[in-house]
Amino acid sequence: MRGVRRAMAVLVGAALLTACTSTTPLPVPGGPSFESDDFRFVAPTGWEVRLSTSVSYDPSQIRVYLANQLLHDDCAMTVTASNCHPPIDGGLRAGGILVTWVTRHCVAQGCELPPGALMRIGNRQGVRTPMDVGCEEVGFTERAAYHVTVTPQRVDILIACAHDPTDATRSALLGFLDGIHWRIP
Repeated sequence: MRGVRRAMAVLVGAALLTACTSTTPLPVPGGPSFESDDFRFVAPTGWEVRLSTSVSYDPSQIRVYLANQLLHDDCAMTVTASNCHPPIDGGLRAGGILVTWVTRHCVAQGCELPPGALMRIGNRQGVRTPMDVGCEEVGFTERAAYHVTVTPQRVDILIACAHDPTDATRSALLGFLDGIHWRIP
């Protein structure tokens, strides 16, 4: 009986040693996080997050940008005006994606989600719709808008502009959308 126990102990020890010396890389933690009073998220690994520097008095306002390439401020303020451009120099590179998060306050029927493919955006129901405007200044091969009802008077729109995205980039975008945490009940 001692021989069986000793053999089992050797096998368990060998298995533990093999597990400790495995060459399989561990998962890399997520990218940068963003927190506001109404939502928070962690961007995909390797992506950047940048607050918009635009000032808006419209019912819609750009809140934040996410991209898998370098971002810069979208607006330069002068004494008399602001000069705004997309936050990516030279446009999207091949495999690039830019997400523009827009908060839109609305009333009545203006708050209804447009027809589109239903999906989860965080713990809320949203829709994915095609876009026929937007993304022109960044160069794109694909574009879509993700609409989500945040409150009865607010619908956020996440505009995704991509240039020949890989399957991994598409998967990272969907994982990001699913991982959004809404802080508004």
